[in-house]
Amino acid sequence: MKLLPAIRDGAFDEWRRDRDWRAEMRDKRARGEKLASEIPSSMMRCVCGVVFDSWKPDESYQHRIHIYAAQTAGGAVR
Repeated sequence: MKLLPAIRDGAFDEWRRDRDWRAEMRDKRARGEKLASEIPSSMMRCVCGVVFDSWKPDESYQHRIHIYAAQTAGGAVR
């Protein structure tokens, strides 16, 4: 088969992962479930790597300095 040598290594695995992911999303929608990105959350990850609840001031105050410094420096907040 002349087509196979032109396909890069791992392309079939990548296609299978994408196919399975899309099927999972369709199944969730069919069951009426929300996707993870549609569920609101107050959890944030600071640029220092710590995950905290932004609705709890005691947890978030210490990370504001890190976040504001990254924004000032033009860094992306993750």
